[in-house]
Amino acid sequence: MSDNQVLQSMTDEELAGLSGTSVEAEAELLARYFRLVRFHAGRYAATPTDAEDLTQEGLITLLHVMKKFEPSQGAFSAFAQVCIINRMRSLVRQEQHRAEPAEDLLRKLEESGALIDPDTPESILMEKENYVQCRMQIMALLSEKEWTILQTVLEGNTYMQTAEKLGITVKSVDNAMQRIRRKMRTSGRPDDG
Repeated sequence: MSDNQVLQSMTDEELAGLSGTSVEAEAELLARYFRLVRFHAGRYAATPTDAEDLTQEGLITLLHVMKKFEPSQGAFSAFAQVCIINRMRSLVRQEQHRAEPAEDLLRKLEESGALIDPDTPESILMEKENYVQCRMQIMALLSEKEWTILQTVLEGNTYMQTAEKLGITVKSVDNAMQRIRRKMRTSGRPDDG
């Protein structure tokens, strides 16, 4: 019997016990629970991108659970599932509470000089060129849906008004704005020309 077959024949509890010293046992347990993690991520995510983020967090949680599991806690599957679901719920709640108002986003744009009102014809032309370049860079970062949501929020609409106008949930707007901020932060500030 090969090592792979031995691992496949072991119970989840036995694999969890070995996971601290065996990468193969860890990998076997991750493979067994991957579909379950993806299922729960899909339940709690508003978008495919959020589902991917939650799947990663669920797998990380599963790795922690393997190392903390004690046979006295009962079945590994029940323990793991509760821990994964709790982690996903916690992350979703954190994202909801971290929503940044549109006014803060506008203030940041003003502070960066992106919304300066130019005085001279030359500065108007330069500002238009910079605006077009900046807009193209932002559009390249965002999906069509994210771009539409950003435009609607920047028009002065609240998340609720944006959701009503676009026929989506407030949570979808909030999640999209979080992704937009994350993308803009990780891409760095566009060059000024």
